[in-house]
Amino acid sequence: MNNFRTTKKTVPIHHVEPNPWNPNQQSKEIFEKEKASIKELGLLGSILVRERTGGYEILDGEHRWKACKELGYTEITVESIGEIEEKDAKLLTILLNNLHGKDDLEKRAKIFETLDAGQLQLLPFTEEEIENEKALFKFDFSQYDIEVPVDRKPNRLVNIELDEAEYQVWQECKRLAKENDQTEVQMLIQMMEHYVGVNMGSSVGQREQEF
Repeated sequence: MNNFRTTKKTVPIHHVEPNPWNPNQQSKEIFEKEKASIKELGLLGSILVRERTGGYEILDGEHRWKACKELGYTEITVESIGEIEEKDAKLLTILLNNLHGKDDLEKRAKIFETLDAGQLQLLPFTEEEIENEKALFKFDFSQYDIEVPVDRKPNRLVNIELDEAEYQVWQECKRLAKENDQTEVQMLIQMMEHYVGVNMGSSVGQREQEF
């Protein structure tokens, strides 16, 4: 695969079309938030395209293009990579879909604190998700005096990334814990135990044996 160079240009939006293989999916709620942000702030960044006969095919930025189209844009700024083979186009789509890093949740929660209500509405998170994240990093765990048995093995810190279905399980577990009048610490422990038991099961032991 060659080193590619792009050229920025503004073209009629109807000359730009999505590719048929893009695996990236976006919920209706997140799409509407993205459209609202473009309406409020304008299109930030360009749509990456390759040149095809009579127009351009999107490699990265399909949802932004669709939002602009629904907002009535007649022209759009693209970064054209020129004419490239389809196998290279598919590779770039997958690559660019998966190059984004993950937010540091504590830093993100602190940023949430600095934004006003209007700005928060433009973010791809529900109001409940934002409030839960802000509350998590405000909570004072030092008020709890937890005794750890002497013979207990050291704890291990595990970072778990949840998809939407797993997140809903997590939220339901938290709701049930609150109904049982548990402390915040007990609630978090139950959430973790529920997640491990339901979503990971015996695969946890298998992973530990591999290391």
